[in-house]
Amino acid sequence: MDFMNRHFTATGLIIKNDSVLLHLHPKIHLWLPPGGHVELNEDPIETVKREILEETGYKIQIINTANTHIKKFKNVISIIPPHTIFIEPINDIKEGFHEHIDMIYLCKIVGGELKDDSWRWINKKEILNHIHDSYNQSSDIYLTDELINLCIELFNISEGGT
Repeated sequence: MDFMNRHFTATGLIIKNDSVLLHLHPKIHLWLPPGGHVELNEDPIETVKREILEETGYKIQIINTANTHIKKFKNVISIIPPHTIFIEPINDIKEGFHEHIDMIYLCKIVGGELKDDSWRWINKKEILNHIHDSYNQSSDIYLTDELINLCIELFNISEGGT
């Protein structure tokens, strides 16, 4: 039996005023939200907060889209669950083919400033149009169907007010 090499990752979709914060990923030429690999001794919420701060300069709060009650027990705590989990195929030059188990959260900015002009607030209309041509640098750069669907779903949840 062949086993797939898998990595745990966490991603944060920051939605503000019916726009989502994305950047053109230089390696894979797709528009993506901030996120990255879960590091040793880190939970996925810590990963999302760290990655967003490192990549964008923003401090964020996770929005509990599942409306679950976070509980503390004697030796166990629950954390906010991701909005969804994607299993994504990755073909990396260095690591070869593997999969990311990507825990995806809705996030709200609570501080900081955008530190890099490579990030763009892309509005709902542009998402619905699969991104306006002014954001494309070539015909092979696009939003994936799953990101488009997820953005629309989270726009509806956030009602543009996060």
